[in-house]
Amino acid sequence: MLSPLKHIIVSGSPFERGTQYGETLRHDIRDFLNDNIARINSIRRNPFTLEEALGITDSHIPHIEACTPQLAEEIKGLAQGAGISYREGMLLQLRREIIATGLECTAFACFSQEGRAVIAQNVDLAGGMTDLGMILEVQTPGADPDLLMYTHVGLIGYLGINSYGLGIGLNMVLSPGWRPGVPPYLLIRHLLHQPTLEKCEREIGRVRRASSRNLLMTDGMRLVNVEMTVEHERSIEDSLLVHTNHYLHEDFIGCDLVNPNTSTYPRLKRAKDRLRQYGDRPAVWQMEELLAYHESGPGNLCVHQDEDLSNVATIASVILEPSTGRMRICKGYPCTEPFYDYRIERSRMVCRNTLFN
Repeated sequence: MLSPLKHIIVSGSPFERGTQYGETLRHDIRDFLNDNIARINSIRRNPFTLEEALGITDSHIPHIEACTPQLAEEIKGLAQGAGISYREGMLLQLRREIIATGLECTAFACFSQEGRAVIAQNVDLAGGMTDLGMILEVQTPGADPDLLMYTHVGLIGYLGINSYGLGIGLNMVLSPGWRPGVPPYLLIRHLLHQPTLEKCEREIGRVRRASSRNLLMTDGMRLVNVEMTVEHERSIEDSLLVHTNHYLHEDFIGCDLVNPNTSTYPRLKRAKDRLRQYGDRPAVWQMEELLAYHESGPGNLCVHQDEDLSNVATIASVILEPSTGRMRICKGYPCTEPFYDYRIERSRMVCRNTLFN
């Protein structure tokens, strides 16, 4: 079956990769940027002018350039290729921080019936973003890992896997103190360039973060949930992890800004209950079934869009199986739409046991 998602492959130096991305999706990027400032004003109650949004962006740029210089070069290339300014290219990476509020995504990590580590999640976003979802494949020179990502037009980071067998998913948590820094979408992209989970954990501690987020990570052997405020991070490691939009680590419960009346608590319970019914080691078809779950009452995992673009809806579902280099992705609602396979070429996969003995 023909994939419904745009799929682009970029290679070479960071600037070259960005230029290829920008040139390939030039019209899509420009149309999105010109649509209520990347639909930021479709979501915010108090709209910004472009200059106001760029003013916020400017405060983040020095930190992105200092902490993740190669990604800054890639964004320069994207801007040149798309025919937009560097500041506008950066704005596309920071739109989630500019929007600020809102809760998104249900995610879990487990071992499948075949014994493979898997991260699965619904991508829940406001702004009617379904048609902006895309596959970004990054082929890097030398010993650096290749990447296969699900992301959105104009954005160079979101979630995905690399050829060393790492996988990273995410969802939103809210804590105080959001500040100029590296947005977590770019942080994830940076982490996917690392060869080991241990290096990812060190980089999380090093990089100055702009906002709070939760990451689910695996290297095929460990399943790690990293909850982050802007200044601190705490890890939870287990053979089964489920996360919605509130903090689970006891150190962060006191700083959680989540509204207790939101769906995050019933969604967590529903997801855990269904996983227990599968025996904690579900088959892939059962993961797809879980992501498609919605019934009457609170706790729906598949969230449907109404006419208000400011409301969150499920725009995609993603199942990461990094040890085999596979992502299964559904564009739109998983209760009605099929999943498609995307893979890193097997010749590009790196044998971890050989590399790191």
